[in-house]
Amino acid sequence: MKKQKNNQTANVDRNELLKRKFMRALFIISFTILPVGSFLLFYVYVNIDSFAMAFQKPENGQLVFAGFENFTWVFERIKNGSTIETDNLRLAFVNTFKTFGINMIMYPIGIINAYFIYKKIWGYKTFRIIFYLPQIVSSVVVSFFFMELMSPSGFFPDLLTKLYNLDYPLYNPLTDSTFANRMVFLHVIWLGFPGSLIIWGGTFSRIPDSLIESARLEGIGWVKELIQIMIPLVWPTFALTLILAICGIFGSSGAVFLLTGGQNGTQTVSNWMYMNILHATNPMAKPLYRISAMGLMLTAVSCVLAFTIRKFLASRITEVQY
Repeated sequence: MKKQKNNQTANVDRNELLKRKFMRALFIISFTILPVGSFLLFYVYVNIDSFAMAFQKPENGQLVFAGFENFTWVFERIKNGSTIETDNLRLAFVNTFKTFGINMIMYPIGIINAYFIYKKIWGYKTFRIIFYLPQIVSSVVVSFFFMELMSPSGFFPDLLTKLYNLDYPLYNPLTDSTFANRMVFLHVIWLGFPGSLIIWGGTFSRIPDSLIESARLEGIGWVKELIQIMIPLVWPTFALTLILAICGIFGSSGAVFLLTGGQNGTQTVSNWMYMNILHATNPMAKPLYRISAMGLMLTAVSCVLAFTIRKFLASRITEVQY
């Protein structure tokens, strides 16, 4: 009797344990099934399909293997450009590289800004709000404010008319092919001036005060402190943000879509791709497959850049532990 009772108790405990495991697994699945399904559908499937589309083309209502035909079209369009300004892929690459160059110039400026705010210069709280406020507000709102400054009732038309001594009325620099690109670049500089203020501010604040005090006792000034002490100490963050900035070369677009829509000589690569997809209402349209080829090509170049820059940076400075 006693042995039978013990067996029944063991069976109940085993069933209870299995029930708990099942409920725990069900609880975990209920929380992970949605993000996992979203990842598989909108990332894995989309990327696999985009890879396949790069080597396909529509013909007589069906998809056929196109080999490298789409890639050839992309290279020819980059080489020859186009008479249609908004469809000029060569111009789009030129503007993209210019925007990327501006971003690279603004990268160290953003670090310097964060460093001076970290040093708590006079008015640093006010500067922190002024610098970062445009990045907190929606890009649509910021672009609308910038467009208002460029409008006939704004500040810039009169300023540029007097500055360049124009002999014609300048109603809006964003609609003038002479000034449109410059104003887009000005917008990039304006938004890029604070840099990654929160990232660098948090990174600098992790450095022990004892190291900074020791450098001061050695008579090191602010410039040497930033270059010889601060940067080596935050080297992993510096290397990571620099790699991400360089890998985003083909995505350097600024607010072209919001400001000009690629008109008046302001077209960029990412905006060109987006506008072509936006206007391709037919899923069998050839531009979709050519853009897939172009995206695959740019991804490959970006990956090579990422690994090359990472290897280069890793060989220059040894990570410091503190």
